Amino acid sequence: MSARQRLSVVMIAKNEAELLPDCLASVSWADEIIVLDSGSHDNSADIATQAGAKVYHSDDWQGYGIQRQRAQHYATGDMILMIDADERVTPELRAAIEQ
Repeated sequence: MSARQRLSVVMIAKNEAELLPDCLASVSWADEIIVLDSGSHDNSADIATQAGAKVYHSDDWQGYGIQRQRAQHYATGDMILMIDADERVTPELRAAIEQ
């Protein structure tokens, strides 16, 4: 039997305070949640921290792909799930991931 792989959920966010709580709640079961804040002027970073996410900051926007790569760099899990603040992991998707 192989060892269970650790899952890191990674997202970039900027001014997503309204959407973050539900998104973060839907992945709260992950081993690690990484949020790279891209210069928010709202309390996105505070919300993520309160939800248990590791929050990093990068205001140097060089494009969506580069910012996602930066965020992924902070992940320590064996597997990475990239998600956006307006997305949710359903119970069915969680079950599939855990299998």
